[in-house]
Amino acid sequence: MADFALLALDGAYRSSVGALTDSYLLARDRIEHVFAGVDHVRMETGLRLYSADGGSVALSDGSTLKVDGAPDSDAEHAFIWIPAFRAGGPEALEARLAHSHDILAWLRDQARRGAIIGASGSASMLLMAAGLTGGMAVPVARALQPLTRAFFPRQRFEERLGIADSGSLLIANGIANDLSLIVRVVERTLSPDIARWLTSIIGLDSQNEDLLAPDPMVARAQLWIEQRFTGLMSLAELADGLSTSPATLNRRFRKALGLSPKAYVQQLRLQAAIRMLEKSSRSIDRVAELVGYSDSRLFRAMFRQRTGMTATQWRARARARKAAAERGKRGASIRCDQPHGGPRSTQR
Repeated sequence: MADFALLALDGAYRSSVGALTDSYLLARDRIEHVFAGVDHVRMETGLRLYSADGGSVALSDGSTLKVDGAPDSDAEHAFIWIPAFRAGGPEALEARLAHSHDILAWLRDQARRGAIIGASGSASMLLMAAGLTGGMAVPVARALQPLTRAFFPRQRFEERLGIADSGSLLIANGIANDLSLIVRVVERTLSPDIARWLTSIIGLDSQNEDLLAPDPMVARAQLWIEQRFTGLMSLAELADGLSTSPATLNRRFRKALGLSPKAYVQQLRLQAAIRMLEKSSRSIDRVAELVGYSDSRLFRAMFRQRTGMTATQWRARARARKAAAERGKRGASIRCDQPHGGPRSTQR
């Protein structure tokens, strides 16, 4: 399974680094909790910490961040995060970009291979220098605009955006939007239910209301179910915890989401099974057990009924599509000799 990667550069802000590291730990703990009743299961997606030269990174507050090494050109990454860093003046930034050839080449290669790349604040200038932002308007905080425009005069900017999202490239205009960006990535790379859990834990519910039902009771029920869907589910227990009756909960659940709590459980189990089939080598019987089916025959019948194919066929099709996509990316060419918009030297 593809890992997450964090590329920390000297002067990186600790809070921007923590946006990914803390969210990753929360997601990992939640997965272990959800599957605790079945077996001790850990999140297969790992997190690698990189620096430009493989050595420790001096953060903006004077502390040191230990890393796993330099970027691995052979590793496959689902997501790469570049935290915001202290940019300094024009001379400091020019020197940083001048010594980033290997990093820029690595980012271009990872983009070709399908990685989602995210950056915060000043780190977006690395993506501009790599020639990856030509088709999008980059959100840049006002304080950084003079410096950014001096180096990348042809790049389109958008001051009003907090986050720019092209699907494979996500850029936050600064640290204040880092967690919201990470939640979007978690929704796409891990699962929507883990993203919803993160919004609840880190207090982003009001900013991500579209991830949960507008009915507060149903939203709480969703979070309760998403923590327990791999085990025995009791509508009566859930209703009691919400201080309502099963009939009322069922009615409001159907009105808000268009399906019953039981059907919602089956939907979560199916989504979890699909992720495991596509991203792990676990056997079909093991996948069935992990998502809550004690009888794998029931799981196989449910899967075929809901998807129109067997679990084995689904896995084979997913692998074939991935192989075809990788061949296509290797054959595609990205013009990198002259990055879009710069950088242009400020030396006179």
